[in-house]
Amino acid sequence: MIKQQSVPSQPTDDRKEEGRERQDQPDTRSDTRQNAGLLARLRELEQENARLQAALSTASSGRDDLLTVTALNEDLRTAFDALEHSRAAHADSERRLRTILDSAVGHAILTLAPDGRMTSWNPGAVRILGWTEEEVLGQPVDILFPPEDAAAGLPDALRVRALAEGRIQEERGFRHRDGSAIWGALTILPLQGDEEGFLWILNDRSDERRMEEAIADVRRRATDILDSIDEALVALDCDYRVIYQNRRAEQLDRQSLPALRGRRLWEAWPQLAGSDLEALCRKTMTERQPTAIEKRFDGEGTTLWLEIRFLPTAEGVGCFFRDITMRKRAEEEARASHERAVKILESISDAFYAVDHDWRFTYINRKAEQVWGRSRDTLLGRRIWEAFPKALGSEALEAQKQALREGREMTIEVVSPTIGNWLEASIYPNADGLSVYFRDITARRQAQQALLQAKETAEAADLAKGKFLAAASHDLRQPLQALLLFVDVLKPHVQGSQGANALMHLGRGLDALAELLDSLLDMSRLDAGVVQPNIENVSMAPLFDHIAASYRPVAAAKGLELHVSSCNAAARTDRTLLTRMVRNLVENALRYTERGRIDIECRRGGGRLLIEVRDTGIGIPPDHLERIWEEFHQVGNPERDRNRGLGLGLAIVRRLSQLLNHPVDVQSKPGQGTSFVITLPLGRTVEAPATAAEAATVGRGRFAVVVDDDAIVLLGLETIFREWGYQVLVAGSAQKAVEGLSRAGRRPDLIVADYRLREGQYGTDAVTRIRALYDDPGSAPIPGLILTGETGPDCERDAAAHGLGIIHKPVTPRQLGHALGELLGAP
Repeated sequence: MIKQQSVPSQPTDDRKEEGRERQDQPDTRSDTRQNAGLLARLRELEQENARLQAALSTASSGRDDLLTVTALNEDLRTAFDALEHSRAAHADSERRLRTILDSAVGHAILTLAPDGRMTSWNPGAVRILGWTEEEVLGQPVDILFPPEDAAAGLPDALRVRALAEGRIQEERGFRHRDGSAIWGALTILPLQGDEEGFLWILNDRSDERRMEEAIADVRRRATDILDSIDEALVALDCDYRVIYQNRRAEQLDRQSLPALRGRRLWEAWPQLAGSDLEALCRKTMTERQPTAIEKRFDGEGTTLWLEIRFLPTAEGVGCFFRDITMRKRAEEEARASHERAVKILESISDAFYAVDHDWRFTYINRKAEQVWGRSRDTLLGRRIWEAFPKALGSEALEAQKQALREGREMTIEVVSPTIGNWLEASIYPNADGLSVYFRDITARRQAQQALLQAKETAEAADLAKGKFLAAASHDLRQPLQALLLFVDVLKPHVQGSQGANALMHLGRGLDALAELLDSLLDMSRLDAGVVQPNIENVSMAPLFDHIAASYRPVAAAKGLELHVSSCNAAARTDRTLLTRMVRNLVENALRYTERGRIDIECRRGGGRLLIEVRDTGIGIPPDHLERIWEEFHQVGNPERDRNRGLGLGLAIVRRLSQLLNHPVDVQSKPGQGTSFVITLPLGRTVEAPATAAEAATVGRGRFAVVVDDDAIVLLGLETIFREWGYQVLVAGSAQKAVEGLSRAGRRPDLIVADYRLREGQYGTDAVTRIRALYDDPGSAPIPGLILTGETGPDCERDAAAHGLGIIHKPVTPRQLGHALGELLGAP
C-alpha cells in the first residue's frame, strides 16, 4: 500500500525538475507576484512530501499516514497545474505584447534599467534611430542624444523628472546612428514592481517639424515683406473685423495688432463711421471691385494726406494707406514755383520760349512776343517750323536738335532766320523738351568784330616785331660781338691814363648795350614761348661759387659786403635759367643798395629748397610790390638813369618763375631793404663737375678751331684766343676748316663754331665733319661750343643732339672764358 501510494509522487518530482528548468529560462524573470506565491507554496509541499517519504521509509505507519501523503500529493498536483496555467497565460500575454511592440514600427519603444542602460529595443527604434537591438542593449541611453545634450546631463534629468512627475511628454532633438538629427515627440513612463526602470516611446516628427518650420518661414517672410513695404496695410475679414496690420500701419495709427485684432473697422477707428471711406470699403466688399481716394486729415498744427485703396481679398478687403503728404506739398510748391517762374519769365529782359518733344510751343514770354512781333496766342501749340517756316534747316534749329539729342546745355550765337539779327541763344534740355533764352546781340557782335580786327592788327604787329627781333638778332649781335672782343684785345696796347680811361668807358658802354640787347631778346624769346627748360638735378654749391666769383668784385667796388651761404643740396631745375634768375636778383640788389650788405643764402624749408637774395637797399614801397614785375618799371629812377638798368631784370625773373614753376616771394620795408625768395623742388645731390675757367683762358698751346662766316667776329675770336695762349685755325666754312686741318696735321683740342653759316650750312655740321676726320672709337669726341646769335629753340636742340655747349652772342671775353672752362673741365 505504501509503495502504491508513493508512486504518484514521482511525476511530482518530474514536474518539479521541469519547473526548475523553466525557472532557469530567461522568460521566468517576467513572472508576476502570483506566480511567486505559487512557487513558494509548491516548495513547501515538496519539502513536506520529502519529509513524509523519509518517515515512511524508516517506519511502517498506518493507513492514515498514507492517506495524508496522498492528499498532499493531490494538493501539490493542483498547485502545479495552477502554476502551469499561469505560466502559459503569462507567456501568451508576453507574446502578444511582443507582437504589438514589433508591429509598432512608427514608434521607437525601448525600456531602460534604473541606471539608464537600454534593456529592450523594438523594430520601430531600429527604423527611426538606426541602431540594431544587439548594438544598443546594455548601452547608456545618452548615445541617442546630441553630444552637447548628453554632456549637459539631459538624459539623467529626464529620468529624474519622470520619477517625480510619473509621466512626461516633450519634443526635442535626437541623434541618428549616422550622426544626423532627428526631431521626436518623447513620452517617458516609470516601470513599477520587480522590473523597475523606464519605458520610452519616441515618435519621429522630423518631417512634420520641417514642414512646420517651412510654413513658419513662409509666414515670417510674408510678414517681413508686408512690413517692409512703404504702404500701410490693414486686412479685414468679411465681417469688417481686423485680422492683420503691418508695421507701417501700426506706425501710422499708433495701435498694436493685438489691440485691433477682432475689432470691426468702425470700432477700431470711430471717426470712419458713416464717412466716405466706410462707404468705399463697403462698396469694395459687396461689389468686389477696387476703389481709391486721396484724403486730407487735419490735426493740431499738422496736415496729413493719405492715398487710400481698398482691394477685395479672399478673406474680405485689404485696405492700403500711403502717406502722400510730401508729394502733395511738392505739388503745391511746384505750383507756387511755376507761378513764380512765370512771373520771373514775364519780367526778364531775355526772350524765352519752351517746346515739348514734338517741337510744339508750350510757353512764350512777353519779351519773345515783342522780338517776333507775334502774339503768343497764335503760336502756342504749333511746331516751330509751322510758326516760322524759315527756321526749318537753320543753324539755330539744328543746334536745338543737337542739344535735345545729346541732352546737354548749349549756348550759341547765330543769325536769326526769322528777324535777321544776331542772337545769343542758351538752350537747356529738360524732361518736357527744351527751354530757350535768347537776346539780340547785333550791337555787341559789331563791337566784337571791331575788337577782333584790332586784335588781329595788334597780333600782326606783334608777329612782325617777333620776326624782326628774330631776324635782327643775329645781325645785331655780330658787330657787337666783334666790338666786345676787340675792346679786350686793345687793353694791353693802350698807353696812358687818358686812353685807358676812354677804353674803359667804351667797354662799359658796350656792356650796357650787350645787356640791353640780351634783355630785349630774352623777353622776346620768353613771350614767344620758344624757351624750353631742361630739368635736371642741379647742385647748388657750384652755382653759388659762380655767383660769388662773378659779383664779389662788383660789390667790393661799391663798398658793399657780399655774403654767400651755400648748402649741400640739389634742386630739380634748369641750370641755365635758374642761374639767370639768381643773377638778375643779385644785380637788382647791387643796383639799389648803396651801403650795407647783400646776402645770398640757400636753405631747406618745408620739404623744398629756398634761395634767398637779401639786401639793405632802398626797399620797395607797398604800392610798388606788384608793379616791380612789369617791364621797364623801376623804383626810385624817374630820370631813367641807365646806370640802374632798364627795368627788365625782374620782369625776366617773373617769366622764368612761371616757366619753371619756381614761385618767387618778395618782402620789403622802404629804407631797410628787400628780400626775394625762390622756392624750388628738392633734387638728388650730384657730384659737381670740376670747372676750369681760369685754365681755359690760359691756352697752354691748346689747338682751337674757330669757324664763323663774319670776318670781323672771326678776327676778334682769333685775336682773343691767341692772347689766351691758344694755337688757332680760323675758317669761314666747314670746308675751309677741313682743308686747313689737313694741312696742319694736328687733332684739335677745341672747336668753336657759329651756328648759322653761309649757303645754308650750320655750325653743328662743321663740328661733325671735323670730328669725323679724327674718329677714334677709343677716345672721346673733340669738345665743341656753338657761339650764336639765334634766339629760337632749334639751335639749342641741335647743339644738344650733337653733345655741344652753347653760348649766345654778344658774349664778353669773361663769359666766353667761363663757357670754355665748363666745356674743357667736364670729365
